[in-house]
Amino acid sequence: MNNNDKDSQQAERRNTLSNTQMLWTNLNSAQKVAASSLFYFGFRLIFIRKSDIDQIVGLLLEDKLATINAEGDINTRPDMCIRG
Repeated sequence: MNNNDKDSQQAERRNTLSNTQMLWTNLNSAQKVAASSLFYFGFRLIFIRKSDIDQIVGLLLEDKLATINAEGDINTRPDMCIRG
């Protein structure tokens, strides 16, 4: 692996970390507790979908999607697809 590849991988990791931190700051307390329990299994934050009535947090582990609603309820079989 050359230095350019290493630099690119480090930049990607930093970008992913800062995106995760940005998402994390937008979660409420109940969502943070629920997300922490999913982090234990290897899930990672990928999106927040806000509407007038709810805020859904999306987490991904390989090809498995999980969501957390504003009350902190975890759904490991949500009825939604992730665009690749």
